[in-house]
Amino acid sequence: LNSPETPIYKKSHVLYNLHRAKEAVRKEDRAILVEGYMDAIGVTAAGFLNVVASCGTALTAHQVQAIKRHSHRIAVNFDPDTAGANAAERSIDLLLAEGMQVRIVELDGELDPDEYCKQRGVAAYRERIDGAKAYFYWLADRARAKHDTRTSEGKVAVLNFLLPKVQT
Repeated sequence: LNSPETPIYKKSHVLYNLHRAKEAVRKEDRAILVEGYMDAIGVTAAGFLNVVASCGTALTAHQVQAIKRHSHRIAVNFDPDTAGANAAERSIDLLLAEGMQVRIVELDGELDPDEYCKQRGVAAYRERIDGAKAYFYWLADRARAKHDTRTSEGKVAVLNFLLPKVQT
C-alpha cells in the first residue's frame, strides 16, 4: 500500500473543500481561506463557493501552491481570536513567498466566519470580504496595538516588526 507509486495524502497537503471550490476560485479570481471545515461549510452554505480551509493545521507551502494553481489572490479569514490572528500573521510570509496577493478579513463581534454569515447575513460578509485590508496595513495596525507608539521605543518596535515585511 505504501509503495513509491501510491500517493500518500498528508493533512498538511490537503485543503478542505478545494475540490468543490476551485472553479469558483478561478471565476472570482480569489480564494477565501478559513481555519476549519465548519467555517468552510457555513460560508459555502451562505453562497460563497470559493472557500477553502486549512483545517486547523498551520498553513503549508503545499496548501498555498494548491490554491495558487487557481488564483494568486487570497482573502485570509481566520477566527477573530488571538490564535486566529496569530495564525493569519504566520501565514502571510508563506503566502507572499508564493507570490500571492494577500488581504486579511476582519469580522466584528468576535464571530467566526460561519457564525458571521448566519448572524449578520450574506451582504455583511460580502462587504467584509470585499473591504479586506491589504496584509501590510493589517500588520501595521496589529503592531501599533501591541506597542505604545507615543514613545520612541514603541515606534522603534513597530518599525522593527514591519521592516522584514517590507522586504518580502
